[in-house]
Amino acid sequence: MTVLLEDPELVPNVPQPPSPGLLWQVWEEFHQAVAKSMPRTSQVTWSGVDDLVHAWRDRPHLYSLPLHVVRHAEAAMLAMIPSLRDDIADSAFRWLALDPDPGRFADWAVGLAERCVTEDIGADPAIELLGAMGSPEARAALERLSVKPGGPASWENAEAAQSTLFDLGNEGTSL
Repeated sequence: MTVLLEDPELVPNVPQPPSPGLLWQVWEEFHQAVAKSMPRTSQVTWSGVDDLVHAWRDRPHLYSLPLHVVRHAEAAMLAMIPSLRDDIADSAFRWLALDPDPGRFADWAVGLAERCVTEDIGADPAIELLGAMGSPEARAALERLSVKPGGPASWENAEAAQSTLFDLGNEGTSL
């Protein structure tokens, strides 16, 4: 193995990794393609990105892009989907919590926030929203989420739910 690695004549033809500039260029082009084909964030799915990558691989390139750079973009895009969902959920829950009466969203926001906490998507602002709502439904969701070990939420999210419940229990009390 050492001989193969040291002798350039014997080394198999392995493509060089792309330069950071070329990878960034591909990422920007792919990002534009995603925005055109999936304009709504709900459309950005594993299968949608996979379909786009397959179509993107087969298209004629405006300039020379090694195929392995496209594969790097695919891996990066697939890895980005959870982050995009987390960022979107985070922003939405923070925005809802800014409402003067976030309890008015209880009919639909409590279930969504609870599900996002159990799936660890925007969990911190979802817990904050449940605390800001303060409704019986929101408190019940926080109770369910605060169970540990073996509860529906991760250990950290269960602790955050417990802390929010504690803060709700201490509202209005003075020392």
